[in-house]
This record gives sequence, structure tokens and C-alpha cells, in this order.
Amino acid sequence: MKKSMKAGALLVAGIFALSACGSSDDSASADSPASDSPSPAPTLAVEQEQYTAEELEAALTAVKADRGLTGEVSNDAALRPGLSESGAAPGGFNVAPEQCMEILGFANFFGDLDNANVAGLGASETQRITVVSHADAAALDQQVDDNSKLVDECAEFEMTGDGEGEVAKGTAERLDASTEAPSTQAFTVTMAAAGVSFSGMKVAAASGTTNVVITVSESEDPKAALASAEETINAVLAELAQ
Repeated sequence: MKKSMKAGALLVAGIFALSACGSSDDSASADSPASDSPSPAPTLAVEQEQYTAEELEAALTAVKADRGLTGEVSNDAALRPGLSESGAAPGGFNVAPEQCMEILGFANFFGDLDNANVAGLGASETQRITVVSHADAAALDQQVDDNSKLVDECAEFEMTGDGEGEVAKGTAERLDASTEAPSTQAFTVTMAAAGVSFSGMKVAAASGTTNVVITVSESEDPKAALASAEETINAVLAELAQ
């Protein structure tokens, strides 16, 4: 029983990291005046200009209405702290190989946020949309390459507690995904311990300077969740291109 409880604690820590997905205090964002900002001029995958935080927020607000989503739109100020925190390892736990903490936390897959603009939408209890627009397209190009390498390196990884012999097993698996963006990447991460498993899915579409990322936790129908993520990403891209 004690062994099972320790392994279960590791799984809970992994679930916490997987579920973070850039969460934030949405109540501080949806009523921002920027939500009524007009859509930006066409720049999708062509001009490679950076969208403002207000333009990203306006695009997500429009997609929320068009697709009948029920969550709240998060502006840059509300979302940024949560993104930074969700990239950190849970206290008292270790991941091996060490770099696989990045794939578990998801946040690192958004790239360097220092010169980027961000907006997010909690589309449901299990799905979050995050849009990141970088100052330079080269930053996103590098991020796409880093994502691919990390998924390969973390096909199998382990999570352990400090000083404990209990282990939670983790796996990462690529998914075949396609959107209107020039580059689309998708994968699942699964954690298993004490006879229980938990999985999270990430779909990211890179276009110009902008990365549209959807994370889904513990979907009952992964194929349907992936298809929905692809459709939602296309809706966001179309809104940004208007």
C-alpha cells in the first residue's frame, strides 16, 4: 500500500504538470477593453509581422463566438505568469532525462516569451488554446526544430521523488496532424504509475511569426480531440488572416 501511494504521488505530480498548459486567472482577462479590438491586417505566413497582444486577444474572442466555445479569453498580462510557472518542475520530483521536464510542462514549447505577445482561451475544462506571436520568424523556426528533437529524446522518460525509489513512467508519441499552417506538430505525453495512467495532447501550428498551440488533457476520444484541435487552429489562423 505504501509503495502504491508513493507511485500515485508521482503520477499526481505529472498530472499537475501536464494539466498546467499555460493556465491562468481567466477572470482577469475576458473583460479587457482589448477584446473588442478589430482584427489585424492580413499577415498570415506572408509578411511575418508580429501581431500585438490585443490583436491576438481579438482573434480568440472571435473564434470563441464563432465556434460556440464557453471558456474565457486571457490577455497577455493574465496569461504570461501562468506560462512561466507551468514550465517549472513540480517541487520534490526529478525527471530523467532531465530535458524531458520541458515536454512534461508543455510551456517550453511556446518558445522564448520575452519578445513575444500572447493570448489564450480556456476552451473547456480539458482544452486550452494559446497563441504566441514572436518578434522574429527565426525564433519560431528554431522552436519548431527544438520541439521535434525533444519529442524524439523523450519517447521514454521517468519521474521519481527525491530520495525515493518509486518511479512513474512517461512516454511521448508523435501524432499525424495537419492544418492550414506551413508547419504542424502534434504529440501525446502519457504518465503511468500505481496502475493508473494520464495523458495530455499538444497540437502546435507555426505560421509566420505566430504559433497556435492547443493542449488537451485526458481526452476520452483522442482522434476526435485531434480533429477538433486542427479545426480550431484553422479557425484561429483564418481570423488572424482577415
